Amino acid sequence: MIENNNLLIKSMEMSVEGQCFIMKMETDRKNLKDHDFRCCIYADDYFLMCTDADENAAKVRHGTVRLKMQSRFLWLAGHYKLHFTLGDSLMGVMEVQVDEQQAVEIQAINAYGVFDPDDIAMSFLANDTAWGILATLPGTKNLRQATVDLNRMRLWAGCLNLNVKDSVRQPSGYVFINKGKENPLPAIRCFFDELYTKSSLELVDSTTLYDATLQNPMDGFNRLLNETEAGKTICLDHVGALTGTGGRLIVQHLSNAVRNKRYGLWLSGTSQEVEALFNMYPSLREFFPESKRLTLLQPTPTEMVHSFFSELTAWDLHPSEDVSRQLAAAVRKGCDDGTIANWTRADINRFYQEHVMKAYLHRLADTARSFNKDELKADDIDFTQLYGQQSGYEESLQELNQMVGLDNIKKSIATIAHQVRIFAERRQQGLPTDTKDVFHAIFTGSPGTGKTTVAKMLGRIYHQLGLLSKGEVIAVDRSRIVGRFIGDTEDNVKNLLREAQGNVLFIDEAYTLYSSEGNNDYGRRAVESLLTSLSEKNPDMLVIFAGYKEEMDRLMTMNPGLHDRFPYKFHFADYTAAQLMQIAEHIFQQDQYLLAKDARDELQLSIEKALQHRSSHFGNARWVEQFVRNGIIPALADRLADTKSHRPLVREDYQHVLVSDVKAAYELFAPSPIELKPRLRVVGFGT
Repeated sequence: MIENNNLLIKSMEMSVEGQCFIMKMETDRKNLKDHDFRCCIYADDYFLMCTDADENAAKVRHGTVRLKMQSRFLWLAGHYKLHFTLGDSLMGVMEVQVDEQQAVEIQAINAYGVFDPDDIAMSFLANDTAWGILATLPGTKNLRQATVDLNRMRLWAGCLNLNVKDSVRQPSGYVFINKGKENPLPAIRCFFDELYTKSSLELVDSTTLYDATLQNPMDGFNRLLNETEAGKTICLDHVGALTGTGGRLIVQHLSNAVRNKRYGLWLSGTSQEVEALFNMYPSLREFFPESKRLTLLQPTPTEMVHSFFSELTAWDLHPSEDVSRQLAAAVRKGCDDGTIANWTRADINRFYQEHVMKAYLHRLADTARSFNKDELKADDIDFTQLYGQQSGYEESLQELNQMVGLDNIKKSIATIAHQVRIFAERRQQGLPTDTKDVFHAIFTGSPGTGKTTVAKMLGRIYHQLGLLSKGEVIAVDRSRIVGRFIGDTEDNVKNLLREAQGNVLFIDEAYTLYSSEGNNDYGRRAVESLLTSLSEKNPDMLVIFAGYKEEMDRLMTMNPGLHDRFPYKFHFADYTAAQLMQIAEHIFQQDQYLLAKDARDELQLSIEKALQHRSSHFGNARWVEQFVRNGIIPALADRLADTKSHRPLVREDYQHVLVSDVKAAYELFAPSPIELKPRLRVVGFGT
């Protein structure tokens, strides 16, 4: 007989088969009945694998407990806890280890005390509907742990007659940080239902509270106030919308209502949205202590496997044990190489609908001799959709690397991206990261050296890394920012920052914004208005100042606050003749034009002559593209139109570029040896 903390168990046998857990336990308590043994099994971090619901209920005869529990999830190799009650008084937890071959080893059997975390997980949560959902949602580790801890505090406080209303009983003050991909509201709903039984939650999309197209833009917010009963908790999702027009009035009304204890208030959004909201309305912070900020995490590979099998059950598809192993391995591999690391439940369902169910039904239609369901087979699953595909992050980096030249810039950007990715993985592992996630940059260089193109690629890369919620580029210059009258510039900057939220704000010729002579130039006010946003932590915005190197260097010295706001500086060197030739040939290849040898030699010579006579505003790659598309191709078209009057044209005629086409184009696009159009001179930058 094994004696461990008053738990008397004679023998124990456990095994797992696919998604089924099997146990036989002999005890010395001969009077036990079926419902005297209750249990549930958790993986790490309170992920609920299964409970002994009616279909999983144990059979108890003469002290022998037989249990067969079917899970929605696959029993992967790892550590599990089987929580159980035995009769009226004995409660305990069995710690078991499952290996790759699904062999089960019992590592420990322990009793636990009243209201310790294991007791909460078993006695108060395991069979609750809301907990059953929350405990199986991917990325909700922090919410599950908080649910256990808060219920434990509440129960102890109740037994000791302690009043802990601020930290436990009042449904107010929670902030939920999410990545903006998976819908956080189901998890928030379940978290609320587990903690507060006497209140109700109103989930609200903040974007619906203000609509400028309506006669009364505040209709949505007024309807919320009129229809929400006192005592309810309002949870605002997408809180970034509150930093826009109408947000101040909404925040003011809700703050007063919370102070008057009419409503509880929760917030949900990305880290950038939340920080932007608190920076705009600092008084809000008093309602939301740091201890009540909970982050919904990126799903772990194990959680992703569980999500695939949970959705597979919803589709009523049943793979064999071997196919289950193949699917689990494919999902893990896809998480590791990034192919499916960011998939949501919607993506998983789309995969089953488009790549599994179709193949399964086609196979049955072709081979089945009856209308009986068949096991899901490996041939029904297109595993190549799950791994080996380039992630959006990798595609963006590859696109950057395919640009001609810019070797140092490519290397620096790749290093930044790798660091961001590693830091995200460190946070997933609970490790500290000393970063503010501010990546504003200075781009210097002549026109046509790729600054705008690289800005677009940075937007896509940072979006894939979760630093930007949208990743588009908003390109502006002084004319879009600086107004003519007092107050115009500040309003322009506010509107521009609102438009650029989640995106890249690319300010070309940024040095034209700032003057060293006098305080009357409105460009100075534009820079001062930008400084606050430039210093925000996790701003959900990338600001890039671009311009000629000399002028940009002067700009950075004219306001001491600017230099520190731009931690990254990239110089785009002028292209060499060989690099411009490579760009031109790429344009021809894209449109399936063919260069004759003498035409190629003439193109090379033309580019070299252009560089000899280029001025400071020479367009580099932009000049080459115009030279090819607006010069050489039109010259070819003129030649073919003339040729067509003498003979029929064949396919090759429409492809071949001749030396005469290049010469004709160069006469139009040859740079002048004299700089006809000087760069814009700005007060304070003259020599």
